[in-house]
Amino acid sequence: MKFTISLTGAVTAAFSLAPTAYSLKQGFAGNVLADHNEFKQFEGMNAVDRMMAVTKLAWNECMSGEYNDANACENLIDQELAAMNLSFPVDTVIIYTRTPESPTSNAWVIPMDENSMCVGKYGDGRLFYEFDWCVEEEKSMSSEDSIEKSRELIKPSKWTKMIAANKNVECIDVDGDGDLDAWHNKAMKVMGGDFEIACSEIDAYEQKVKKAKEEGSIVHKGCQKLPEINCLGLSGVDACRMIKEMVPYPNKNGKNMECFLQYLPESPKKKEIERDLVSIKQPPKTKVVIYAKKETNKVISVPRMTGPNAKIGAK
Repeated sequence: MKFTISLTGAVTAAFSLAPTAYSLKQGFAGNVLADHNEFKQFEGMNAVDRMMAVTKLAWNECMSGEYNDANACENLIDQELAAMNLSFPVDTVIIYTRTPESPTSNAWVIPMDENSMCVGKYGDGRLFYEFDWCVEEEKSMSSEDSIEKSRELIKPSKWTKMIAANKNVECIDVDGDGDLDAWHNKAMKVMGGDFEIACSEIDAYEQKVKKAKEEGSIVHKGCQKLPEINCLGLSGVDACRMIKEMVPYPNKNGKNMECFLQYLPESPKKKEIERDLVSIKQPPKTKVVIYAKKETNKVISVPRMTGPNAKIGAK
């Protein structure tokens, strides 16, 4: 399948947006066996090893030259996929960097480690929001319909709803008023992405979340750049609470600041999620993801095959 999605180019996330184009792609990405010795080695493999030996999991060709264009890169990958005959489908996905006009530009992305603790894009706790936040009225949204519409494209993933939501995690009520439990209980309704409840470090929670509640909004009427904030010591879910305390007013488009949580690309949590989904017979799709800059259509990272059939053989 071909999807065109907009999200931040700084992270590898995929929002629940409807595809703008669709076509079924089925096949196998392969490398040509270069010489006689390589062929003899291939002939001696068992069926699984043989399949994996010819699996191509990355397309470095797309980082330069004519294939650096996202559509040309996609066509190249599709041609290689179509030339093979595997029994499983492989989808191609173009994910563009966000712009202020993107339908999910009101989401602050929160990268986490494998323990569901907020670490930021660079692992040092720094969180960035790349667009101006323009406020027409310093008033929090009260209409339930408007609140729901604000987050209609930013939903918990299948894994979050079917696996993580069933885990019982009890955290010390730092506030002492039941607010923390209430926030954790409604987390699945107010943020999107892959995430599970985790407990923040007590000192960090008191210094950051409680302080944000006490100090109130950092945004005012008009347009403003949002400051870099540090989330180290907070869980991803509690970092979202801090952000919502700091940015309580909707933007000029009538959308609240929302949170999209995700695990870092190299996190072992990615494989755990994949195994969990396979175990409940909801396996993720095998796909090749092409990340591209919206303004130039240039590919910005090596496209890679991911999913249950993208295993051994990566180079």
